[in-house]
Amino acid sequence: LCNDFRNFAAGNLGLYYDIADIRRFIAGLGMGRLMIIRGMSGTGKTSLAYAAGAFFGNPSTIVPVQPMWKERSDLIGYFNEFTKRFNETTLLCKMYEAGGCDDIYITVLDEVNISRIEYYFAEFLSIMEMPNVSEWNIEMITNPDPNTDPAHFKDGKLLIPQNVWFVGTANNDDSTFTITDKVYDRALPIALNQRADLIDAPFTENAVISFEYLDELFKRT
Repeated sequence: LCNDFRNFAAGNLGLYYDIADIRRFIAGLGMGRLMIIRGMSGTGKTSLAYAAGAFFGNPSTIVPVQPMWKERSDLIGYFNEFTKRFNETTLLCKMYEAGGCDDIYITVLDEVNISRIEYYFAEFLSIMEMPNVSEWNIEMITNPDPNTDPAHFKDGKLLIPQNVWFVGTANNDDSTFTITDKVYDRALPIALNQRADLIDAPFTENAVISFEYLDELFKRT
């Protein structure tokens, strides 16, 4: 799987990675739902997660983090009490979609530390630490109403689908915040500090596999 991913990225997308970095990335998907790829700018952090979505047959969702983000609503939207409608972001729509299928969904939080991740991603960090994944519910609406709430909400809450991964890319420069130990305790960090050498890779088909199949591969290893 890792060799095919490397050849697919190089031969089809013109993106080159060391096989060791590919293996760390794939292993990271098996270890948890949150990964942070850190390193110097231009080393291919975002494109690695982008290539993974293309390889698995479901384009990655790129979410550019903004410096002013301070709360969850900046990431997934908010419920408008006047219109009684939920103002959804692209990420929330993708989470709706993931909850109803067996595809692999990769969300890229691009420049994850240009704002403080422990602010806007705080609820995700707490919930995703729970051992029982059936409790991975985010409270979306304070006063739920089954007549007006979106169909995907149950008692005003949304279950984080297991087939969704969050990959944060972090630059190490003066424009970013330090990622705290609290975040690293809940995420798998990967360092990507240099560009890989070019390889002569053959054209390789992508691996359109289901989440169930990928999860079974992880359980076997």
